[in-house]
Amino acid sequence: MSVTVATTLAAAVAFAAFHMPLPARRAGRWGFVRVSGMAVPLLGIAYHVLMLPAVAALPAPAWAVAAGFAWMFLDLALEGAGLAGTTIDVRSLREGVHLVACVWVLAAGWHSGPVLGVAGTLLAAAFLARLGLRALRGEPPAWLLSVNAALNVVWIVVVAVALA
Repeated sequence: MSVTVATTLAAAVAFAAFHMPLPARRAGRWGFVRVSGMAVPLLGIAYHVLMLPAVAALPAPAWAVAAGFAWMFLDLALEGAGLAGTTIDVRSLREGVHLVACVWVLAAGWHSGPVLGVAGTLLAAAFLARLGLRALRGEPPAWLLSVNAALNVVWIVVVAVALA
């Protein structure tokens, strides 16, 4: 397994760990918990750094690769601000950054074949739905955030398979 595939799969694990409930046993019972506190921005930073080799390796036009790097670096800056204790609500900024993400996932996805193209299109559609609902209502529904997270994990794993 190449280093790029390994880092991409590690990025999928890091992303899933801070976006999806994890099974945990407490007081003798199984349930689901969410990662919280300092671990959230640290996992976010890990995810974005681990994705950098995939952005560089996935075949795409130069402008799409630039968009992929912009997504990773801009989200890294927002995660760093959160780690440093910013009191600014960066959710709207993150939605704007995800417009840049749409450029990369669409162009790199379709440039790499139909499976990655469909996965990228679904992820981009979820990003755009979140942005549209935030513009109209202020907050997208929780189920859409879960769908978006799941589609992002699918995208990352399909990218790893494409790079294998």
